Amino acid sequence: MEKIVKRLLAYLKPHSKELSLAFLFLLLATAADVAGPVLIKQFIDKFLVPLKLEAKPVLLLGFSYLGLIILSSSLHYFQLVRFNQIALKVIQQLRVEVFAKVQHLGLAFFDKTPAGSLVSKITNDTEAIKDLFVSVLSTFIQSIVFFIGVFIAMFSINASLATLCLMLLPIILFLMHLYRKLSSKVYRVLRKKLGQINAQLNESLQGMNIIQVMGQQKRLRSEFGQTNQDYYLASLRNIRLTSLLLRPAVDLVYTLSLVLVLSFFGIKSLSGAITIGTLYAFINYLERFFEPVNMIMMRLSQLQQALVAAERVFELLDEKLVAPPQVGCEQPVIKEGLVEFKNVSFSYDGKVEVLK
Repeated sequence: MEKIVKRLLAYLKPHSKELSLAFLFLLLATAADVAGPVLIKQFIDKFLVPLKLEAKPVLLLGFSYLGLIILSSSLHYFQLVRFNQIALKVIQQLRVEVFAKVQHLGLAFFDKTPAGSLVSKITNDTEAIKDLFVSVLSTFIQSIVFFIGVFIAMFSINASLATLCLMLLPIILFLMHLYRKLSSKVYRVLRKKLGQINAQLNESLQGMNIIQVMGQQKRLRSEFGQTNQDYYLASLRNIRLTSLLLRPAVDLVYTLSLVLVLSFFGIKSLSGAITIGTLYAFINYLERFFEPVNMIMMRLSQLQQALVAAERVFELLDEKLVAPPQVGCEQPVIKEGLVEFKNVSFSYDGKVEVLK
């Protein structure tokens, strides 16, 4: 999978300038998001709790917070549009490459590969890769940057408690690794069965006259039903896996971390005062800490589908059975003679004769 990821990311190199600009917008938007709870903490501790609601500083604080929200929304819009533009350009290039490759494949390849399977790779699999660049990549980058920004803010409030929260990171990484390991097998089956469904549909529609003449409707319906059943079972395994290891597991870790934070502040309040603003800011950051985690976990299924789809597409791009090149540039003309065929046979694979 590592080679596939590197090969996919190589398509981003021609767009490095646009990618850098989108990343800059993302950094600025994240900084605006992280600064918001700090302003609310100042409002609670300096104005709300002591009931010193002076008009000028409170209005200044309020307009600053409103400005951060507007700035964050604008920058998020621009970075999202930029990332999606890059993603659509990449997938456009990839689809053209796949289509061009198919034009140069030899007849031996088409003899052993169902047309429906090829259509599935060019349409469904490239569409899954598009989701990787459009949704998954931008979400991962945005979530990781936001995750780092939240942790910086948490350390600025209370370093020891932020360190305790940092210890939750291995648990989250373990959940991600476990999901990727288990789901990769399921998604391979899903993509394979989807290709078989497309192949059976394509062959049945093209050969409908032969099917009806030979009375093969019942047999083909049974075969198609079995393929659909296999696809259904694989989809059901994926749903069960997603329902267990994605949002529910992360929510459980979040609940445990919330208990940890409240217990820490409760014990600390016995020896000294804890401001309400500090408590609010840390709990707010803790919630924001799990927000990108949840986003990443929810995109893991799309990531896994895209990687499996990319594996199938790259297999097609790396296919060696290309059409033989034209030899010579002359235009020979037969003026007279006799051509006779006797005991002629031909096979692509040396086993099954296609001409006898």
